[in-house]
Amino acid sequence: MTLFAFLIAPTIFIYLGLYTFQNVPVTFALFYGWLLLVPLLNKPKSLKKLMDKRSLLNITVGVGLGVGSIVLIMTGGALLPHELFDSSQIEFLLKDWKFSGEYTGLLVCVLIIVNPFLEELYWRGFILLKLDKVKQKVMISSLFYSLYHFLVLLPMFKASYTAIFFCAVFLAGIVWGRMVVHFRTLWGSILSHSLADIGIMMIYFFYISSKM
Repeated sequence: MTLFAFLIAPTIFIYLGLYTFQNVPVTFALFYGWLLLVPLLNKPKSLKKLMDKRSLLNITVGVGLGVGSIVLIMTGGALLPHELFDSSQIEFLLKDWKFSGEYTGLLVCVLIIVNPFLEELYWRGFILLKLDKVKQKVMISSLFYSLYHFLVLLPMFKASYTAIFFCAVFLAGIVWGRMVVHFRTLWGSILSHSLADIGIMMIYFFYISSKM
């Protein structure tokens, strides 16, 4: 399989799940199934080393960045709730995507536990190793990491902010990528990513779920 296929496949699965099947559980099955199976089937030894190695400094940096992300996300949501998004539009969209009802709690747990682990394993682990000899490997991996987030953001937020959020995701990908390159371990980026996702879920429960 070509490197481009590995880079673009997650975006294709997100598109199929949200726009073709219009179903979040199906999207999760397609997307996370790919993120899990590809690293497992390829089994690069260097990837195992990234999971085995732990660094207290790396974890501290990851937690610090994650807490900072929560503060920024919650501050933005508190100061600009109406400017950032139309809660009624998001409510309709999430119901249409089956992100509501009795399984909402399970889906949220997937987003704050499974999502950061598998995304970091794939993008900052498997993909960075595939791009090891490429000079701009962190930039390239971050760009394709951001690409499918654009598909999620586009129908949910007001158009003027979608590009800003895309850039924020791209920047986060660069920071997490640099962390992995520097510390040679994934655990700090996983923790930081998980905390950032918790911040996003807090926005969901404070400003959207309470009105559904």
